[in-house]
Amino acid sequence: MRLAPLAVALAAVTALPLPAVADCAGEIAALFSGGALDPFVRPNRREITVQIAPDGAETPVADVFWDGPVRSANCTATVCALNVGNRIWTAPGIEGPWTPAPTQLSDDPEGFVRAIGEAMAANLSDPECPGTQTLGDRPVQVFRYRTRTNPNEFGSWWGGLYTAFIDVETGQMIRLEERESVASWAADPAPGVKITTVVYDDAIAIAAPEG
Repeated sequence: MRLAPLAVALAAVTALPLPAVADCAGEIAALFSGGALDPFVRPNRREITVQIAPDGAETPVADVFWDGPVRSANCTATVCALNVGNRIWTAPGIEGPWTPAPTQLSDDPEGFVRAIGEAMAANLSDPECPGTQTLGDRPVQVFRYRTRTNPNEFGSWWGGLYTAFIDVETGQMIRLEERESVASWAADPAPGVKITTVVYDDAIAIAAPEG
């Protein structure tokens, strides 16, 4: 039987190995379990997040110091919040003074955080692994993926299209970009991009305020 040229070409393409999409998705999922996106193994760090609007305007979002997965100090333009487990204190600035604040955080804060990572890994779609690139003067591995959390015990969920930049030398994420953000409280994809820059610092230590 004689195949037409187009049919021959299609047969040749079909015979080629398919792109390793499954391998890429597996690589990204592994980042959430013992990898660069797992808060239980990430070193202490500072994460500064800004929102870049479509017109280029930049708005500060948050400045967060992390000491493990459930201890953080998060400052916005108007207030700082200190979170230790399922307790929260607020202050006008990072130096305090800290005042206890009412909270509805989970009774199992570590389980709450772990469930977020597990859902993010399970709900992955559109995985891309473009490989090694340069960010500034640093070689980084780039991973792009869409995901979202499952509704938590309070009915809240969130997600988007993410691009993670992993430092080749340290294996740590140094930048995270989030586009098309959606959430249970904002179902329409948000415009622009949210950029988080990460600086690691073992000296960061967070404890509940005295008194």
